[in-house]
Amino acid sequence: MKKYWQSLDDLAAGPSPDKFQDIPAIISEISDPVTRRRFLSLMGASMALAGFVGCRRPLEHIVPYVKAPEEIVPGVANYYATTMPFGNNAYGLVVESHEGRPTKIEGNKNHPSTLGRSNPFIQASVLSLYDPDRSQVVTHNGAESTWEDFISFWREQSPALSANGGAGLTILCGPFSSPTLARLKDQFLKTYPKAKWGTYEPVSDENIYEGIKLASGKAYQPVYHFEKAKVILSLDSDFLYSESDSIRNAKGFTDGRRIKSEHDDMNRLYVAESAYTITGAMADHRLAIPSSDIGYFAIAVAKELKRQGLTLPDSEPLDNFNRGNFDNNWIRVVASDLLDAKGKSLILAGRNQPPQVHALVFALNSALGNIGKSVGYRYIYDDTHSSLSDLSSLCDDLKRGEISTLIILGGNPVYNTSSDLAFGDLLKNVKHTIHLSEYADETSNLCQWHLPETHYLEGWGDARSIDGTLSVIQPLIAPLYDGRSLVEIINLITNGQEARGYDLVRDVWKSILWPVNYERDWQRLLNDGLYWENPSPEEVPRVNNKAIFYQATLRSIDNRLGINNLEIN
Repeated sequence: MKKYWQSLDDLAAGPSPDKFQDIPAIISEISDPVTRRRFLSLMGASMALAGFVGCRRPLEHIVPYVKAPEEIVPGVANYYATTMPFGNNAYGLVVESHEGRPTKIEGNKNHPSTLGRSNPFIQASVLSLYDPDRSQVVTHNGAESTWEDFISFWREQSPALSANGGAGLTILCGPFSSPTLARLKDQFLKTYPKAKWGTYEPVSDENIYEGIKLASGKAYQPVYHFEKAKVILSLDSDFLYSESDSIRNAKGFTDGRRIKSEHDDMNRLYVAESAYTITGAMADHRLAIPSSDIGYFAIAVAKELKRQGLTLPDSEPLDNFNRGNFDNNWIRVVASDLLDAKGKSLILAGRNQPPQVHALVFALNSALGNIGKSVGYRYIYDDTHSSLSDLSSLCDDLKRGEISTLIILGGNPVYNTSSDLAFGDLLKNVKHTIHLSEYADETSNLCQWHLPETHYLEGWGDARSIDGTLSVIQPLIAPLYDGRSLVEIINLITNGQEARGYDLVRDVWKSILWPVNYERDWQRLLNDGLYWENPSPEEVPRVNNKAIFYQATLRSIDNRLGINNLEIN
C-alpha cells in the first residue's frame, strides 16, 4: 500500500529525500552541524506552532447584537447619502457601509458637485476615519485630561469674557460654507460683540475672489460650465485635478469632448502653464511659460483680441504693451479661436495667480460674452472664505498682547503659515490657547488645551457646494474616539452648554424646509443627500469703471522675472 506524507514531520522522519530527486543536490556550502533532515524537522515544528497561534481566539470579549437592527444584514452593504465639507466647497457622497462601518465612498449621482464621481481626497477620507494616529483624548498642557475638565474651565472663563463683551477673545477658523456654522458664528459675535473671528487656510481661492471683487465690486465664486465652452484658455490652472470643483469641471470638460453626432464639434483646450499638470496633458495646444509671466501673457492675449476686433476700453498700458519673448503665432491663433467662439469660449486662471490676473480674466470673459453662459458667478460672503488679511491682523494683535484667549478651530497654523509671522512664538504669549483638530500636531503641542475633533463621517453638519447646492452631513458611525464636532464646540463656546450636533443642524433647517411638511422633507433630505432647491442662484456681474479698471489693473501686473532669475513652483 502506498504511504503518503501527512506532515513535514513524517517527511523528515522517513528516508532521506535526496534519493527522490532526479538531479543530485548540491552539497551545502554552510559548514555547520545542522543537517538537512534536522532543518526540515525544525521547520515542521515551527510551522505547526505558527498554525496554532494563528487560530487562537481573541483575548477581547466579543459582544453580539442583543437584537440585531432590521436594516443590518451581515455581509450585505447598506448605502447612505452624506456630504464631505472641503473648504468653501462640499462634495455630495454615497457611502457604503458594512455592519455599521463605512468601507467605500463614491460620488452621489444626484449631487451637482460629484455627479457620481470622486477624487483622491474623497477616497482617502475613509482611510483617515480609521487612522490610529488621530487624536483620541483631550489634553491640557500636554497631559491627558477630559471633556468635563475643559467644560469646567470654559464655564469659569466665560462670565468674565461676557462681562467685557469678549474683549481679548479671538477665534481662528478655516473657511466654511455651512448654514449652521454661519448661524453659530452670528450668535458668537452677538454674545461677544468685542470678540474677533478670523478665517484662514493655507491653500485657498482668495486670489480669485479678490480679483473678481476688484473688477466687479463684489466677491463672487466662479462656476464654470465647461460643457458649454468650445474654446478654453487655461492660464496656469489645473482645473481637472487640483483646482476647486475639479470633479464637476472634469465632467463638463469631457462632455464637451464627447461626439454624439456627426455634426458635433469637440472643444479645444489651450493651456499656458509653468509645471506639467493633468490639465496640460489633456491640452490640444500647450505653452510652457513661467508662472510669474502668466499676467504678462494674459495682457498679450488681451492686446491681440483687441487688435482682431474685440471691443475693449482704450488703455495706454495695453496699447503700449510689448509682447516680449512670447510665441506671437500661438497668441494670434488662440485669440482668433476665442473670438470665433464668442459666448461659447472660456478663459480661467489658477488660484496661485495674483488678484490682478483674475480681474483681467473676468474682464475678458465679460467682453467675450461668456458670463452667464460658459461661466456664472455666485455671491459669497467675505467673512466665510480664507483671508490673509485676517491672519495678518491676528498676528498684529498677538504682538501687541491684545489677545488673552485664542481658540483655533481646525488647521495647523504653526506649521503652514509663513515663517516670517513666527506664529508659534506668538502663541506662547497668550494666556489661554485652545486647539480643536483631528490630529495632535504642531499647533496642538503649543496650545494649552487640545480638543479631538470628529471626522465628517462621525458628526452632524451641513454645507453648500460651489454651485450653491445645500446638503446635510449625515454621520455613518458613532465617534470612534472621544471627539466633538465643530458645530458642537462653537455652540459650547457661545452658550456655555453642550448640545448635540443633530439638534443644532435640525434647528437651522427648520428655517429652510417648509414647516408644514418638515419631518417628511427632512427624511427626504437625508435620503437624497441634497436640498432639491438651489437658494443661491448664479448672477451675471459686470465690470465697473472699465477704463479706470484697465488702467490700474494692467499697470499693477508687474511681477515678471528677469532672465537671470530662478522660479520654483
